[in-house]
Amino acid sequence: MKILIDTNIFLDFYRTNSHPVNIFNSLKENINSIILTDQIIQEFERSRENVLTNVKQRFQLESKLEDFSSSYLQNLDEFHELVEIQKKYKGKQKEILNKINEIILNPSLDPIATYFKEFVDEAINQKMVFYTSDEIIHRADKRKKIGNPPVSNKYSIGDEINWEIILENVNDDLIIVGRDNTFTNNLNFLQKDFHRKNGKIIYSLTDSIAKALELAGINTSNDLKEEESKALEQLKHFNQYWKHNSKEE
Repeated sequence: MKILIDTNIFLDFYRTNSHPVNIFNSLKENINSIILTDQIIQEFERSRENVLTNVKQRFQLESKLEDFSSSYLQNLDEFHELVEIQKKYKGKQKEILNKINEIILNPSLDPIATYFKEFVDEAINQKMVFYTSDEIIHRADKRKKIGNPPVSNKYSIGDEINWEIILENVNDDLIIVGRDNTFTNNLNFLQKDFHRKNGKIIYSLTDSIAKALELAGINTSNDLKEEESKALEQLKHFNQYWKHNSKEE
């Protein structure tokens, strides 16, 4: 049984305060059970900057301090103390924004990108990355024009390419870890499509890497489960949880 992890699952780690080291370590240890495509790698690398930019924008909005003035308040010592605190706050806010900009420009300073790169490197070393071909692009483009899912946004065929890579290379039962509507709204069609191509089944669709690993017969640590459980709880309060319509390109 193989596990396909959608790109947005990896990108969602940026929307939590968890450090998914146990999750990525488990993926590396069980790389033979994980499906990784060059399309997923490229999607993560090019979407990372957009996600971090969104994080920066949310921080700017949520940490904003409005300026205030009053001729009466100017006479209070406490007010002058507050003004000094505000100056320090704005200075620290600027430091954080500069750090985010630095991380955007230098992925080696980004722990999530570092974990992902180590995972990718292990997959490459083990020859467990599936690659796009001209024929796959042709079939993905045809899928897009016909309107068969999975469907990316109107400007790309990323999801279509990933699916055609899977149809071409995967001859095992499949577990999908995904939150995109393209999976949740089209699971029955994808199950039939997958079975028609290789006679295998899509065994499950889940939002949990830990659950997918267990369904594939892989033992997971309590630390991994707790790590992901906290992340999923935080994502429920994030406005894009279960609302991804396509990759952030």
